[in-house]
Amino acid sequence: MKKITILLLTLLAFAGYSQAQTDVLSAAQKLIDTKKYESAYVLLDKDDPNNEKPDVVLMKEDIVLNYFVSSIMHQAFALKDLKKKEDVMDYRGKNGSFSMFSFPVDSVLLKLIAAHPDNCKLYRGLAFYYNEVLNKYGGWLGDEEELTQKIIDNSKKAIDGGCGDYITYHNMGVALLTQEETAQSIPYLKKATELEPKKADAHYNLAYAYLFTDQLDNALPQAKTSYDLYKEKDLKGDAARMTGQILMEKGDYRNALKYFETADKLIPNDYYNLSPLLRLYLVTGNSKAPGTAKRLFELAPENPTIYQAMIEAYRFADKEPELVRFYKMQLPKYVNNDKVFGNLHFYLGNLAMEHDKTAAKNYFLKAKEIFGYVYDKDHYVFEVIDNALEGL
Repeated sequence: MKKITILLLTLLAFAGYSQAQTDVLSAAQKLIDTKKYESAYVLLDKDDPNNEKPDVVLMKEDIVLNYFVSSIMHQAFALKDLKKKEDVMDYRGKNGSFSMFSFPVDSVLLKLIAAHPDNCKLYRGLAFYYNEVLNKYGGWLGDEEELTQKIIDNSKKAIDGGCGDYITYHNMGVALLTQEETAQSIPYLKKATELEPKKADAHYNLAYAYLFTDQLDNALPQAKTSYDLYKEKDLKGDAARMTGQILMEKGDYRNALKYFETADKLIPNDYYNLSPLLRLYLVTGNSKAPGTAKRLFELAPENPTIYQAMIEAYRFADKEPELVRFYKMQLPKYVNNDKVFGNLHFYLGNLAMEHDKTAAKNYFLKAKEIFGYVYDKDHYVFEVIDNALEGL
């Protein structure tokens, strides 16, 4: 009976300990729900000042990472109790008097993992922390490649242990995308969409992964879903652009045009919208093509990228003569801007090479003369021009 009594006392003591911890966590959650973030952290820290209880530590991590007012390299965090109508973002990044708490999450979790190697929630918390550091601070805790690998390693341990949630699967998928392991990212991103169907980011990133593995039929519904779910103007515009890109690659130019026009309205005067929009207007014979060409050109007439994009668009639609006329119309406007004036002659030379070698030669020689006022003699453009002239 003595052994049974001792065992019973041990079980009762453990039950009392578990209930006490449950009570602390429940009380802290109530404080979090009422935006008393500092008070919640203080309560938890009083219960576990040495960071030895996994569930308490993970709740402390949740508070400092999600509700900090300011942070010092994500090792120390300022917290504040808020009023009902206040939000953390009302204070974040602004001056003020706040309580600061030292909580080096990575060190704390690594120490706990050494003591509890089978607790998959700790790996999930560590992966989340590394992801937050990567997004907010870049490479201070190791370079970006190292941090990305840490996200992958710890996310995998969390998932293998049965602790994978939406954030874990999504961050794992994005980390694999970052490492250009696009095909490997798909199962994780797909699982994220299943766990949280209303989260636009997972649908968007899954669409991206399908697009860049040439699975256009799978990519399209994911891109459309992300477009429907996003509320922020820039994110919705980006999703519209991706949807348009997928439709364009499928050869559905008219529907692609609708999405690119939407993207252009949401994010006006953006190169990545205007360039494909011009191509689509040209190939569908839309009267908006000349105006779009002007808008694209005027984004950065000194940048060669603009000229190359326009050449590709007009060649795609087999309408190069129209681009020649457009460039010639710009010449009088930029006669006093040597860089633009030189670019116009240089690209007119490129367009003339196949059908009028004499005109091409004259354009290249004029471009070389004008660029002489702009660039040093060893600039690569002169080598390009000389090679073109030699070819002629």
